[in-house]
Amino acid sequence: MGKVIVPHANERERSAFASVNIKLLDAISEEDFLRVIINYLNSHNVLHLATCKDNEPRCTTLEYFNNGLTVYIFSEGGGKIANLKANPGVSYTISDPYHPEQDFFGAVGVQVWGTATVFKKSENPELFNATRRHARTTEELKRQGLDTLADAVNFNVITIEPAKIRYLNYRKGFRNVIWKKEE
Repeated sequence: MGKVIVPHANERERSAFASVNIKLLDAISEEDFLRVIINYLNSHNVLHLATCKDNEPRCTTLEYFNNGLTVYIFSEGGGKIANLKANPGVSYTISDPYHPEQDFFGAVGVQVWGTATVFKKSENPELFNATRRHARTTEELKRQGLDTLADAVNFNVITIEPAKIRYLNYRKGFRNVIWKKEE
């Protein structure tokens, strides 16, 4: 499926990190790395999506949900949809709040590069319903009485398949560990 690259740390770096109780990973299996990433995706719901058209980048903060590594976004439209139709190459980031004054090595986040596809809900209701099964907010919409409103909107569905993932979590030993999908 892919390859995991764990950056090599020299003895001086290892010693420096060890002095603040951080043991960097030497290696990790692809299965274990992807499990870490899926758990991270499952535990968050907002990402920052970067798209580009005509050499003009755009970054949009969006709610998402996922099924494994595949990320889905429901969107009413906007510039990101035009960008995706012109250029399906995307990148997104997700991060935890970072407070360096409390824990300088407490930064945690993921950066993903991939390919996006877009379809309208009305164009493919079966695929929309299959995608929607993975949404985490369905019950909340019903509880708030918003399910009928949500059903009335002809959403664009953005699907992102990753090609490369970089994860940083020093406290757990991840120093920019990268996964690349085999081509």
